[in-house]
Amino acid sequence: MYCTTRLLRYILCVINLIYALNGCLLIWYGAWLLDSIAEQLNFVDHGENLASTLCILLGIVVIIASVFGTVALIKECKRLLISYAVLLIVLLIIQFIMFSIAASRDTLPSSLKQGFDDLWDPQQRLNSTLNIYEEWLQCCGRNSPEDYILLDRNLPASCCLERDCTNPMNLFMDGCEQKFKLYVNGRTATFHTISWFLIPTEFMGSVATCYLVDSIRNHRDRVRFYN
Repeated sequence: MYCTTRLLRYILCVINLIYALNGCLLIWYGAWLLDSIAEQLNFVDHGENLASTLCILLGIVVIIASVFGTVALIKECKRLLISYAVLLIVLLIIQFIMFSIAASRDTLPSSLKQGFDDLWDPQQRLNSTLNIYEEWLQCCGRNSPEDYILLDRNLPASCCLERDCTNPMNLFMDGCEQKFKLYVNGRTATFHTISWFLIPTEFMGSVATCYLVDSIRNHRDRVRFYN
């Protein structure tokens, strides 16, 4: 029984270390996201500022949780260990929700969909919504500049680099739909990778902690019984 308890303590020490490193990665990702947003021109916020702040806060909570778990492990206090297991489960649920939201972010926002609809509306000669995305993402039309050509419309200045369409080389050839999806995938790929490490770690940590609590209780019951 003592060997089992000692082995579980070693396992939880490793899990806590990995957990703390994942928390540091979350903080780094949130800070990187904020920094990349600040460097973008004509940025259109789709929740990136909120997401980066939540990632930083979650990373701080994860590090605090790993420290709390280490203290509970050293003291072998059942109440602290049970509290740690519950905390891991709560963080696991929060992390899974954030992962699910991030995984669904490749869908087009309503404002961009409206811009695409206005593009094909003959009554809409000016498309300020789509022009904002074209200038931000450096794209043109929904699929390509051919959208404007097929509709017999002049290319807007937002379809060209530095709004200068006198030079054909300045024309953005990519469509905004594909460009937006690539942008979202590039922003969420790192978070998905961190989540794939963090979620299993939280699950294994909660399970190992429950086993450790049970092992400590059985060991103490045996000691009291023989004494």
